[in-house]
Amino acid sequence: MRTVATESSTTTQAAPPTLEPALADAWKKFSAAFNRLDAKEVAAFWEVDGTLIGPTGNKGIGRAGVEKVYADDVDEILRGTTSTFTVQTVRMLGRDLAWLDMEHDIRGARMPDGSSGTVKLHVVVLARRQGKEWRWLDTRPYAFLRPPRGTQLH
Repeated sequence: MRTVATESSTTTQAAPPTLEPALADAWKKFSAAFNRLDAKEVAAFWEVDGTLIGPTGNKGIGRAGVEKVYADDVDEILRGTTSTFTVQTVRMLGRDLAWLDMEHDIRGARMPDGSSGTVKLHVVVLARRQGKEWRWLDTRPYAFLRPPRGTQLH
């Protein structure tokens, strides 16, 4: 960990996680497909039996299901947006499984009230390596609720 000092306080920030090169490359390609809004290409990153539960609660099973959920999200939220994914942590679960925690910033998203703005989601991904390829087994993007007034987060 590195420590960052400011005039008023000292905080500790973790260094950005280092992804295994093949996983980093897969995530880079996925992000590019995601920003092209190409549902078929995005779905190709999932395992044949992988799952996606989108931020609206739609569930897709298998690549066809993932493609449908993502296409619906494009129509409802993502058309005209730009997304940035920032990996916060990666936990290797053996040699061929990785659990990724990340932030997803969507700029220009369509809001429920019809306006547009930035949406911040949290995403967890369970990825599996088969040979030299990484695929997503299960992916869950979601938003956090606002805490009640006076509640401190830890």
